[in-house]
Amino acid sequence: MAKRKARSSGSVKPKRIKKKNKEERRLEQALFGTAGTEDIEENVSEDQPGLDDNSAVAGVSENTDKGLFALEEEIGGRGAHEGEETATEAKLEPAWVDKHDEQVEVSVASVSRLRKLRKNEKEKKLLGTEYVERLREKFREIHRSDNSWAALTMTEKEEDLILQRSSGMLVSGIAGNPRKLSSSALSAKEINVTRMKDANIEAPSEAVVRSTRFHPNGQVLMTAGFDKTVRLFQIDGTRNPKLLSVTFDGFPIYTAEFTGDGAEVFCSSRRQHLYNINVSTGQTTRIPGIKGRRDKSYETFAMQPGDGAKYIAVAGTGGNLLVLSQRTKQHLFSLKANAPIVNCAFPDAQNGQTHEFRTICSNGEVYTFDARTRRCLSRHSDEGSVKGTAIACTSDGSLYACGSSSGVANIYDAKAGITNRPKPLKSILNLTTQLDVLRFNADGQLLAIASSRGKEALRLIHLSSKTVFANWPTFQTPLNYVSTVDFSPNSGFFAIGNAKGKVLLYRLNHFHSA
Repeated sequence: MAKRKARSSGSVKPKRIKKKNKEERRLEQALFGTAGTEDIEENVSEDQPGLDDNSAVAGVSENTDKGLFALEEEIGGRGAHEGEETATEAKLEPAWVDKHDEQVEVSVASVSRLRKLRKNEKEKKLLGTEYVERLREKFREIHRSDNSWAALTMTEKEEDLILQRSSGMLVSGIAGNPRKLSSSALSAKEINVTRMKDANIEAPSEAVVRSTRFHPNGQVLMTAGFDKTVRLFQIDGTRNPKLLSVTFDGFPIYTAEFTGDGAEVFCSSRRQHLYNINVSTGQTTRIPGIKGRRDKSYETFAMQPGDGAKYIAVAGTGGNLLVLSQRTKQHLFSLKANAPIVNCAFPDAQNGQTHEFRTICSNGEVYTFDARTRRCLSRHSDEGSVKGTAIACTSDGSLYACGSSSGVANIYDAKAGITNRPKPLKSILNLTTQLDVLRFNADGQLLAIASSRGKEALRLIHLSSKTVFANWPTFQTPLNYVSTVDFSPNSGFFAIGNAKGKVLLYRLNHFHSA
């Protein structure tokens, strides 16, 4: 017992540490950056009886701290010695560079489409690197895009803004609405317009284009017409690829519209039924005629735009206006005018105008209805009109315009329209044939008017000054007979459908976002 106690009171013999194999050393070095731990562990043996655990740990830390924390010391030392170098001053090299670009020569004089890249007529050839830079400059000149998001340094607010844009959120904080309109006022003297590739260049219509409408997200355009086909295109201004095409047998399309949320497309013809298309799946549904009605056709209808939209207004016979639900496609109620209804116009539901809408009749009378009370709020005659042909209103409902068979477009203040005989703010007399196309842009700075009866008969009106732009369209603009027009949600694109089956696409450069 005494001998056993004496042994326990003496120094403890250190345990021999197991030697690590090559694989363990490799993994340890990869994970922790330790290079000298193995040599130290080999020295910890029974040949050193005075070495205790604390001294072993101290030895390891002294030799391996440099390997473990080399990155921090290197960065800290660099900041201490170099000091004032910032991220913006540090020049980052490209991830990949094609060395052959400096050896390639591109002829910009012999190819007609490349002559626009020359800075003077003496330039014949460009090196590959210079050619790429010229293409980028031309792209920025055409699209006027804001590439500040690609900067190396970015504040937290800018990062949040990019995140909102990429997730389809409003700048104002409302989700689902991509509109970001230009904050600056549009000049009344001239409008800066650039022609892009035709919106339906991949699949032109084989007949007159009756409807062309932008999706609420601004990235998709719908075309429809007498060729009985609805087509969807992704609008990028360069390729405009086709996304979807649906053909209805024996159903030449007169009117086609997106629903307020953009989930479906409604189509009408001179038939007693309608069709709707699910945009995401392409599935079509036939909507039968309204029970108890004997209308010959439902070729003319208007769709309430915006999130929260509820109604579809269909022009029936005998001055009847049939109001359907966008969600259930069921008949809700009917309204009555004293003459056949030619067209309807809804303000945007997002602006709180969810109940009031206007119609124009064949005798030139304008009715204002309230869908909530199902009554007529007011009516008046369009000044100077013998036959009403078209009506449109701004998204906030503050202005509306009426077209007539004489080609005159009258612009009214909505508040003045409550009276029996309101005076138009301005009468546009630039067209001489029947005016059947009216369209306001989203922020109410532009009004497009057109006539399908006259060639090249299209004008753009600056609403603040109530004047017509003189610099566009010109005699060389290939409009043909215009049948339909539309502005993109942010007004960056302007689409024009004509009798040739083409949908011309123009970039309105004042508006930064398409």
